[in-house]
This record gives sequence, structure tokens and C-alpha cells, in this order.
Amino acid sequence: MIDFLKLAADIFPKVILLCGAALLLRGLSEPFMLENSEDDMYTPEDFDNPARTHSVPGFDAAARTCSVPGLKVVLFTDLHAALCRVSDRNLMNAVFSSPCDVILFAGDVCNHGKKKDLGLFRLSLIAGRARKQNIPCYAVRGNHDISIGKEEYAESGFTLLDNDSIPVEGASGLSYLLIGLNDTGSKDRKWPEIAADRFDDFPVDRRIVLVHNPEFILSQQEAKYRYQLSGHFHGGQIFMPFDLEYKLFRKEELAREGIRIGTFMKNGISGYISRGVGCVVVPIRLFSKPQVSHLTFRMYSPVSSVKK
Repeated sequence: MIDFLKLAADIFPKVILLCGAALLLRGLSEPFMLENSEDDMYTPEDFDNPARTHSVPGFDAAARTCSVPGLKVVLFTDLHAALCRVSDRNLMNAVFSSPCDVILFAGDVCNHGKKKDLGLFRLSLIAGRARKQNIPCYAVRGNHDISIGKEEYAESGFTLLDNDSIPVEGASGLSYLLIGLNDTGSKDRKWPEIAADRFDDFPVDRRIVLVHNPEFILSQQEAKYRYQLSGHFHGGQIFMPFDLEYKLFRKEELAREGIRIGTFMKNGISGYISRGVGCVVVPIRLFSKPQVSHLTFRMYSPVSSVKK
């Protein structure tokens, strides 16, 4: 008679070892698997009315609204050049896979200053191709980028927005105000103030904040902008069951709330968090592929007021 307990005791360690080897292989290969994603950015009112966001694109008879693609943005972040396994070719193909109005980098060129020249070179490759297509490129500092000067960014072809703002115009003809905020680092971080009175020419629905760490949103008691684009979380980078990666290794409040990747709503602001391109600490990702995001900002207005 077969001793099932003995058989199970013999097989179980081998199964565990095999699963562990498969996960390690996946973790080592995933940093090469760049994902090219597309998402729509809406106002808080749109999130409150599913009929608007899930209708046939462009027109909702019940809500009598028409969606207008106001601005098309390519967002990427967290290059971490020393531990980035995505090839230049794949990164370029992803960034330029569809037309856009502006290219945004949300910080962390390097790993605490290491390989910053390599990271800036990769930005220069993107900026060089963008220049030929008349696409402006803007960046903000991440917590790893404190040592990188504004001139170095400029030499790469990306304009660094150091607590500054600039109008960006979409092919639609609509102009948005891009507000780029500096990250002062993980220790004694001080969030910059947004001087809303400087932005009177732009309604709140057309103000976009680009800031590396999405936790900035928690410092905003009153919404002075409508959208926020960030990175920093890496999607957790290495998946662990029961959210252990966020409970053990991350202290951010948003991550513990479950706001970690993609679109989210908080404090009346519509936000987006990218998983980033590179890695930190170790060149391993598990169920959190590197990402380049193509975002379309949509304006909703009564059908009668939409220009034909």
C-alpha cells in the first residue's frame, strides 16, 4: 500500500523548490518586459458618474455630454539607470508608439547619484527624437536626483520644472498648465507650496501637477489643481502576498490605503501613479512590469457647446 503521507512529504519540498525557482526566473526576466499602457484621465465629476466614463467614446445621450481629447501625454518615471534592464530601443519604441502633445518624466534618473550620466543620456535619446517631431519634454526631480542640476537636465533636452509651471498645448487647441514640483529627498522632505493666484488664466480643470512622490497629494487641503502625475512606488516592484511589501517595506500612507498604481481619486484630485521603468536595490520585478503610460486628458462639456 502506498504511504501517501510519506509520498507527500517527499514531493512537497520539491514542489516548493520548483515554484521558488520559477518565481526567481520570472523576477529576473520581468525587468526586461516593458509594458506600454493607455489610460484616460477624467475629472472627479466623471468618476462620480459612470455613465460618462463608460459610454460610447465621444457621446453620452443620457448625460448629454461630449468627450473632447484635450491633451495627450506620455508619462514615464523611475529610470534608475544603474538597475534598468529595459533597452534603449524598447524604451524609445514605447514612448513614440502613438502621437502625443508632450513627454513627461516624473523623476529618479539614477540611484542616489550612481549612473546619472547614463540616465541623462537615455533622456537625451528621447528628447532628440521628440525635437524632430516638435514634442516638448519636461521633467521633475525624484528623491534620488538631488545632485542633478538644472543645466544637466537642459543638456539632455528635458526642461526641469523646479517648482515652476509652464503652459502646454494639445492638438485640440486646449492649453493646460503643467506645474512641476521638486522632491527634496526621502529625509526631512518638505513639500513645496503651490501659489494658486499665479494660475488665474487656467481653470482648475486644466492644471496638472507633475511630482515624483504621489504622497504630495496628502499635503493639499484644498484642491488648487485637478490632476497629479507621479511614480516612486514602482508598483511595489516585488509582489508579496497579503500586501506585505507595503506593510514591511513601504511607509507611504497612500500605498497602505491601496493607492499604488494607475488612476486614483483623492482629495478631489484625479491622479495617476506609474510603475516606473527601472529598479531599486535589486534588478528584480515580480508581477510589476516596467511601464510607459500614454494618458489622454478628456474635457467634458454640454453637447451644444462643443465645437464641431
